Amino acid sequence: MSSGLTEPIPGEEPAPRRDLPRLTSLRAFAALAVLGYHLMRHTELLPHDHWFRYGFAGVGFFFILSGFVLTWSIRPHDGAADFWVRRFARVYPSHFVMLVVAVVVPVVPGAITWLGAVAGLLLVQSWFSDWDVVFGMNAVSWSLSCEAFFYLCAPFVIRRLAAASQSRAVVAAGAWVALTSAAAVAFGLHSTAADVYAYTNPLIRSGEFVLGVLLAVLVEKGWRPRLPFVPCVVLLLVVAGALAVGPGNHRQSIVDIVLDPFFALVILSAALADLGGRRGVLQRRPLTYLGEVSFGFYLVHELVIVNLAPHLPATSQVDHVVSLAVIGAATLGSAMALHHLVELPCQGAVRRWWARRRTRSVKTPSSAKR
Repeated sequence: MSSGLTEPIPGEEPAPRRDLPRLTSLRAFAALAVLGYHLMRHTELLPHDHWFRYGFAGVGFFFILSGFVLTWSIRPHDGAADFWVRRFARVYPSHFVMLVVAVVVPVVPGAITWLGAVAGLLLVQSWFSDWDVVFGMNAVSWSLSCEAFFYLCAPFVIRRLAAASQSRAVVAAGAWVALTSAAAVAFGLHSTAADVYAYTNPLIRSGEFVLGVLLAVLVEKGWRPRLPFVPCVVLLLVVAGALAVGPGNHRQSIVDIVLDPFFALVILSAALADLGGRRGVLQRRPLTYLGEVSFGFYLVHELVIVNLAPHLPATSQVDHVVSLAVIGAATLGSAMALHHLVELPCQGAVRRWWARRRTRSVKTPSSAKR
């Protein structure tokens, strides 16, 4: 039995899919929201830090976006192994480097333990309930543990939903999204510890990834709802702003469930705008480049904050502005270095190795026959 997503048709080249630059640019804004949240947690540099109270929800945006983009970009002739190798090449080298960096820098956001190091190395830390393991080493890498689980399931989930009719795809994926959302709310209402467990657990968070997959599958099947991009963004900002400035401090899992439908609307409307050929500022190269380095930005930002902020001036508003500028520049510079010196070279090396291995495996049977 083939492990591929779909069987290729001999002699037929798959039609190229249109690029979606708005989705690339949106990554930068999600990373910025997470940066604001960690600045609020670790410093007093933000004048109105309540606006970033729920910046952690940017991770949920990443999960939905990941499901959409991977479904959209997957190749018809891909096998599961091809998919997994490409995702490993894209994610793991930068993660490994930052794991090493977390060992040598003076300060980390969480803890450094042998169990946390091994779990982080294997990207299974989010399956634990011990916060020293989940947020150990480079704390933000907990989300990569979730992504690793999503990647493991993705070839089979995408294949099944793509092969189903629209109605069956909606029912199947919708049921999973509803189930995981209900679990997240139940845990969130129970206690703070249960809330954090639900927020970081890959199985509970998988509903967001499946939501992104479903949206991409429906668009591939020809679904084209009329969703103007700017009003969808405004709606998201209004809802997020109301949560941020409103009374009380809502649990993380519940905030995610509230915002996920609006994240989905923004992602879907951005994709449709690109497919419709509409021009926009998010298609410009500076923003798409920031989106490209956003993965590195996400990986480095909290370590930069906790190691740099204590040494920066913070006695006046001018000091705050200067300190924020220094942290921002250091984070962006580190992200660019990680992107160009680690992510891209390693990604290319792993993919070339896999291509050579695939070529040899194709040639071997024919050589044996001779």
